[in-house]
Order: sequence, then structure tokens, then C-alpha cells
Amino acid sequence: MSAETVRFALFAEVFAALAHPKRLEMIHYLGERQHTAGELTELTGLSKANVSQHLNVLKARGLVHCDKCGTFCHYRLTSPAVLETCEIVRKLILDQMDITTACRQQLAEVVPLRKTPS
Repeated sequence: MSAETVRFALFAEVFAALAHPKRLEMIHYLGERQHTAGELTELTGLSKANVSQHLNVLKARGLVHCDKCGTFCHYRLTSPAVLETCEIVRKLILDQMDITTACRQQLAEVVPLRKTPS
């Protein structure tokens, strides 16, 4: 496997970890401050087991880190770049929505072709 193939596979793994709405929600909360799994359970409305599974995916991809404090584990983002990446994607989506809206407006202004009577 070439270095380039490995690089793209790693990119895909990170984007796969980001490809779940609840994981994105958890990243949002962790971007505000660190949280315990219990706090994330309350914030997201997910079960403790489900939060744990999502956190494991994020940890495995290096997006989230766990700091042990006694019996608690405080989760935090590993880098501000995690939120920056999410913001770039959000802007991309908004740009696409603007393009789609502009295209719809242009199409609405087009006068339909009419058949001329023969």
C-alpha cells in the first residue's frame, strides 16, 4: 500500500468518525468545555452505553481525549482543529445551499417554452 493510499484511508477514517449527527453534537459540547460521559448523556439524550460507544469511536480516531480524575473521566477535544474542521464543512454546506437557492431562483424566472400553434 502506498503512502498516499494510507493517507487517504486515514482521512476517510476521521471523516467516518465525524459522519454521525450525535458524534457531531458531542463534539459541539466538548468544544465548549470538557464533559464527563454522564454529562454528555444528559446533554444528548442518549443512553450511557451509546455515549460510551460514540466516545470510543472519537477517541480511536484521535479526536477526543479522556483525562482520568479519580473515578471520573473528563472528555475533551484533542485539538481546536476538530472544531475548525467542522466549521469548514458547515461553511461548505451553507455555500452549497446558497448555490442551490440561487439556481432555483434563476429557474423560477425562466419563462417556460411554449409550443407555437401549427
